[in-house]
Amino acid sequence: MTNTTGSPLPDRYRRRGLALCLLLTALFVSPVAGADVMQTFDAQFKVKRGAVALGTTRFSLTRDGDDCYVFRGEANPNAVVRVFVGQVIDESRFCIEDGTVRPQRFSHHMEGNAEDSYSLEFDWSQHEVTYRSEAGESKTMALGDSAFDPLSIQFAARRWVAAAANPDTAGERDFALIDEKKQKTYRLRASDGGRIKTPAGRYDTLKIERVDDPKRGLRFWLARNADWIPVQVEHEKPKTGVFRMQLTALER
Repeated sequence: MTNTTGSPLPDRYRRRGLALCLLLTALFVSPVAGADVMQTFDAQFKVKRGAVALGTTRFSLTRDGDDCYVFRGEANPNAVVRVFVGQVIDESRFCIEDGTVRPQRFSHHMEGNAEDSYSLEFDWSQHEVTYRSEAGESKTMALGDSAFDPLSIQFAARRWVAAAANPDTAGERDFALIDEKKQKTYRLRASDGGRIKTPAGRYDTLKIERVDDPKRGLRFWLARNADWIPVQVEHEKPKTGVFRMQLTALER
């Protein structure tokens, strides 16, 4: 894999690039407005960087008791990319409490990479979250009234869109994200996304994009006439270029 200048990307950028595809695709992988956003599903996407195929991602939502769920994502690199990075698996357990998404535990595992594999344990009674890497590092951080892991954040965002009378005019909203050892804020904006062609068909879409950081682009397109399923996601960083995910199959 090369960067935009044609020189090889460092291995750590290859690993993080595919991992970011997994995490950011997972942000909006199931229906939003006009449907039960908590219904279980299984979805598949293809992943590319520019014209280069990287592999596939698969996401599934299952119930885990009353008002609790497990959301799991698996990034499977193709044979060429697998030379540099193995399978990436993310999993989030979260519950809906008083109408609010409350993450309980998140894990991110990169095959053969203990340093970049980690878990997050949320303790809402103490308003703390503890980060632990598979390499042995740990850190405890304070939590505010609301915060999400890299997977559960998508459910909070979907509930926001689902509650809007007109998604085109939903405006902007901030979401607190705990990612590894850092707390971040994502500001998202909704607008018309036009008509998108994917391997799963053509869709009229609503575009949601991150607007708080011009150096890190995040854009995704939700199908208006298919329960607001995300049909395309793009993530862009200066050192890795544009990664694109497109829906290929969905079972509900």
